[in-house]
Order: sequence, then C-alpha cells, then structure tokens
Amino acid sequence: MVQTQISPSSTSALEGKFSKEQLAWLDKAKAFANSVSLQEVIASDKDNVFRRDLFEKACQPEWGLGGLPFPSTYGGSAGDYVSFSLVNEEFGRRCVPIMSSLGVHVLSQEPIYRFGNEEQKQKYLVPSSSGKMLAAFGLTEPNAGSDTAAIETTAKIDSNGDYLLNGTKTFITSGASADYYIVMARLLDSAEQSTAASEKAAETGKAKRPGQITAFIVERNFEGFAIGQKFDMLGMRGYSTCEIVFNDCKVPKANLLGQHGEGRKVALSSLAKGRVTIAAQSIGWAQGALDACLDTLQKHYRDGAITADANGMAGKLGDLAVQIEAARVLTFQAARLIDANEQSVTVAAMAKTMASDVAMRVSTEVMSILGMDGMKPELLIERIFRDAKAGQIYEGTNQIQRMLIARDLLK
Repeated sequence: MVQTQISPSSTSALEGKFSKEQLAWLDKAKAFANSVSLQEVIASDKDNVFRRDLFEKACQPEWGLGGLPFPSTYGGSAGDYVSFSLVNEEFGRRCVPIMSSLGVHVLSQEPIYRFGNEEQKQKYLVPSSSGKMLAAFGLTEPNAGSDTAAIETTAKIDSNGDYLLNGTKTFITSGASADYYIVMARLLDSAEQSTAASEKAAETGKAKRPGQITAFIVERNFEGFAIGQKFDMLGMRGYSTCEIVFNDCKVPKANLLGQHGEGRKVALSSLAKGRVTIAAQSIGWAQGALDACLDTLQKHYRDGAITADANGMAGKLGDLAVQIEAARVLTFQAARLIDANEQSVTVAAMAKTMASDVAMRVSTEVMSILGMDGMKPELLIERIFRDAKAGQIYEGTNQIQRMLIARDLLK
C-alpha cells in the first residue's frame, strides 16, 4: 500500500514504494507531460478539440501508453495497473489533453482482451495499442446512465445471422473520433421483435424490459451508424464527447463480443477497472490544484505578504494534503488488487468515490483560498474544478457507487 505522497517533480522519494518498472512508467508520463506546452493544455480546454496527434504519439513504441496493461502478444506494453494508475495521476495533475481518451481507450480494450476471441484480439487490440485505432465505450443512454438494467438500445438477428442495432448512446468520450465502440444492447428474440409484443408489454406495465443485454464491437463505418449531437460541456472538454446513433446499424456476427446475455458482465468487469483509472486521474487533479495553490502562496510567503497560519490557512492546507494522501492510498490499493487478480468492485467504487470527491473539495477550497488568482487559466485550478465535477458523475455517479458499497456491506 502506498504510504507517501507522489512527488510532482521526481521519483526518487518513491523508491521502495514502487518497483523500478512502475517508476519507469511514471518517468515516461512526466516526460510526455513535459512535451505538451501549457498553451496546448489551455487550448484543448478552450477550443474543445480532440488532439488525435497527441493520442497517436502516446501510443508509439517510444511511449507505449496505448496498450500499457496488455501483453506484448497483442501489441501491448505488458505493464500493470499500478503503472497505468501512476500515468493517469500524472496526466491528471498536468491536465494532459488526451488523459480521459487514453483511459477510455484502455477501458474499451479490456472487454476484448477478456471476452473476445483470438480473431477479435488480433483485429482490434494490436492496432489499438499502436494508435492506429481509437476505441470508445458505448453504455450511457439518454434514459440509462449508471443503471445498466435500463438500457433501451436493441439488437435483433437478421436473416443472415448478423445483428441490427437501434438506439442512441450519449456522452460518449472520444465518440466523434473513435474508430470502434464497445456497445451494449438488448438482444431481442423473435417474439420480442414483433410490434404487437412490445405494445402488449407496454399496456400491461411490464417493468422488466425484454431482451438479454449483449455486447458488440461496432465500427464507425458500419452501415446505419452515425455521429449525433456533439457536446460543448462545462468540463472534460477536448474529448470529442457526443452521441452515437444506431439506425438499423448492421453489425456482422463476427463482432458479437462474448456470448448472448453477457453484456452486463462485460460492462461491469471493465468499468470496475475504469473506476480505478478515474480515481487515479482524480488524485492527479487534486494534487495539481494543491500544487498550484502552494506555488502561489509560497511566493507571497517569501515576500512576507502572508504568514503560514493566515486566516487558519495552515490547517486548511494540511487537511487537504491528508485527504489527497488518503485517497491515493485507497486508489493504489485497488490497483494492486487488480494486479494480484483479486479485483474488488467494492474497493474500486470506494476509490473512485473518495478520490473524485476529494478532487472536487480540494479544487473548490484552493480557489477560495486564492481568490481571483485561482481563476487564472495558467494555474489550471479552475479547469480542474470543472473536470472534477465530471469525475463525480461519469462511469457511475458517486451516489450509485455508495449504493454498490452499501449492498456489499449488507450481503
């Protein structure tokens, strides 16, 4: 378990806490972040444009971030989730423009690695690791967010044994730029495909929606696929977030992922790892906001303009540091459980909830401490504040995470 604060400037203080291989990935993350100028970071947020060039650069062999936790057999870097968490914390701290897209890219490869057949792994994982393909995850819908049981997108089998998908997914990170998507839909049987059966279910107030939730790999060039509304959001900008629409979208039978009815298992097993990634990003946000606050205050402190305990500031700063470190320990505990093949959905939910709440709390507090200085774009604090709010919401709201934790406690 991690017992020291991750230094934003060097890895020397972490020796003995992480392996040499893990620290090497952290050094790579720092070097990549240093290659992106502050002006580029600010522009990615202001202009809301996805940097595909930076994503492809991160996936090149020099950096190896496109398939970090996957084996070299499929073009991956054979790293572990602790290493990937270190990368995501550093990217979050520096607001690297591809942070969320890279996290979703790895999240979307996970179900192919775990549930895909060999042909699918070779077709999608290898080019994904090298950056030739960008992946996205299609779960959230206009009427189905954290509740996977509420999915309304449907799939039916046509006369050739292929699948026809109908429905809309929304708030899809990398949606407008991705080359393929992991999509969850309700597979209807022949009886459920009839309009009469659907109308009868509606008339009787049938609570349970028909169809087995099933996973598919959908390419953007498939017939019947379209990019819908693009979002100009408060936070998490620059990630091509949009709707994706299926209108009798024809998906070959070869693109069925796993078995019929395994969609929820495919989604939830991947999301558990994705929540650890979000936790790591959130720690980075929190640490980045605190670092910027301390840098600004230290200048005033050296000038004698303020004292260390001005307006109880020392206590506030100390409390923020404690909260960040506590979230960091929990997050890396969750990452280490994944690497030990002891993945815990509950611990992942705890880490995501605590870390994103801490990021929101820290960014809010440091803006209050700094006043108008905290609103300066070059400090990145106000951007972190906006992104952290999204962190509390996406990949399962923190309210849902608390329900999952409580259910586990009550078993």
